[in-house]
Amino acid sequence: MTWGSFFSSSLSLVIVLPLLLTRLSTEEIALWYLYMTIISFQMLVDVGFSPTFSRVIAYAMGGTGVDDLKSPKDQNNGQANWKTLELICSEMRVIYSRLGILWTMLLAVFGTLSLLKPISLVPNTFSAWIAWGVILVVSTITLRGNIYSSYLQGINQIALLRRWEAITSIGAIVTSFLVLILGGGLLGLVLAHQGWQLLNILRNRWLSGVVENGRFKEFARGKKNKKVFDAVWPSAWRSGIGHLMSYGLIQASGIMYAQVGSSAGVASYLLALRLIGTVSSFSRAPFYSKLPTLARLFSESRKKELIRVAKRGMALSHWTYIAGFISLGLIGEPLLKFIGSNADFPSQMLWILLGLGFFVERYGAMHIQLYSTTNHIIWHIANGVTGMIYLIVSIVFFQFIGVYAFPVGILAGYLGFYAWYSAIHSYKAFDLKFISFEKSTSFGPLAAILIYTISSSFVK
Repeated sequence: MTWGSFFSSSLSLVIVLPLLLTRLSTEEIALWYLYMTIISFQMLVDVGFSPTFSRVIAYAMGGTGVDDLKSPKDQNNGQANWKTLELICSEMRVIYSRLGILWTMLLAVFGTLSLLKPISLVPNTFSAWIAWGVILVVSTITLRGNIYSSYLQGINQIALLRRWEAITSIGAIVTSFLVLILGGGLLGLVLAHQGWQLLNILRNRWLSGVVENGRFKEFARGKKNKKVFDAVWPSAWRSGIGHLMSYGLIQASGIMYAQVGSSAGVASYLLALRLIGTVSSFSRAPFYSKLPTLARLFSESRKKELIRVAKRGMALSHWTYIAGFISLGLIGEPLLKFIGSNADFPSQMLWILLGLGFFVERYGAMHIQLYSTTNHIIWHIANGVTGMIYLIVSIVFFQFIGVYAFPVGILAGYLGFYAWYSAIHSYKAFDLKFISFEKSTSFGPLAAILIYTISSSFVK
C-alpha cells in the first residue's frame, strides 16, 4: 500500500507535469514550485515531533508504560498500553496547537517576503497573491493534521493509511489535470491542490476515529503530560535540527536562487529539485513503511528479525531510487522538448550531481533511521555538520559555478560526513559488518549509478 501511495502521487509527473509545463508561463512555473518549496518547510516547524510521536506510539502498542518511553527495550509485554497511548495523543494535541500558531507567523512574514520578487514577475499578480493567501490558511490546518497521520502510523495502520492516500492522490491528480485543461491557471491549480490537502486531513481524522474500535475519539484532549513531553522532546528537537540542516538548507537554496536568478534558471532548478525529490520520496516506501515495525521489534529485543527486515527494505529502496533517477535522466530532456515545455530539464551535469548527492543522502538517512529505532537521536549532529559543509561549499563556489554550487555542496556534505557518520552508529548498535551488510543492500545500486554517470559523461 505504501508503494501504491507513492506510485499514485508520482503519477502527477506523467499526467499533471506536462500540462503544468506547457499551460503555465515560465514565471508561473517558477512561482508554483516556489509555493511548493515554502509549503515543504512545514516539516521543519514540526521540529521532528511527527516521527518521534509515531515511534513512541509504536512502543506503547508493544506495552511500554509512560515511565519507560525513553528506554523501551525489555519493557514490553506485547499488549497495547492504551493508557499510555491516551497520554501521548493528548500531548500531541497540545504541541501541534502551538506549532500551528508559530507556523502561521513564519509564513505570514518570511514566506511573504520571499515571494515579493517572484510574484512581481508573473502576468497576474493579484491572483498570485490570492493563491498565497489560500496556502497560508490551509497550510496552518494541515500542520495540525500531523496528529492523525502520526497516530495511524504508530499503531501500524500504515496499509490502511497508504491505501486511502493512493485514492485521494488520484483524485487530486485528476482535479489538477482538469483545472489545467480548462484554463484554470496558477490560481486554479493552487485551489485544487490545497482543497485536497484539506480533504486529506479530514480523511485521516475519520480513519483515526474508526480504527481500534474508535479509541482515539475517547482519548482525553488538550491535557499536558510532562512525562510524555520529556520522552519525546530530546528526540524531536534533535530530529528537527537535523531536518533543518539538511532538507531545509537544500530547499532554501531554491528560495535563495529565486531572489537572484532568472525565471528560466529558477524554473529549471526548482523542477530538478522537485523531480529528484519525487524519486527520493518514492524510493523510501520499502524501508520507511517498516519503521514502526522496526521500532516494535527493537522494543521486543528481536534483533535478528529487525536486521532482516531492515536489509530487505534498504536494498529495495536503493534500487527503486536508481531506477527512477536513471529513467528520468534518459528521457527527461527529450520528453520536455517534445511537449514544448516552458521550463527546461536541468543540464546533464546538474542532474548527475543531484542524483549522486541524493543517493548518498538515502544511504545515510536509512542508516540513521535504523539507529533511531533505539530512540537515541543523532540527527542534530549528523545533519548539523553536514549542513555547515553544504553552506560553506555552496557559498564559496556559487560565484564561480553558479547554480552548480548547490549540488556540489550537497554531495560534499553528505559524502564528507553524513553518510559514514550515520552508518558507523547503526553498525555499532546492531553489530553489523560493512562488507557483509552493504553487499546485499547498497553495493549493487552504487555500481549502477556510477556506470550511468561515467557513460553519460563519456557520451557528452
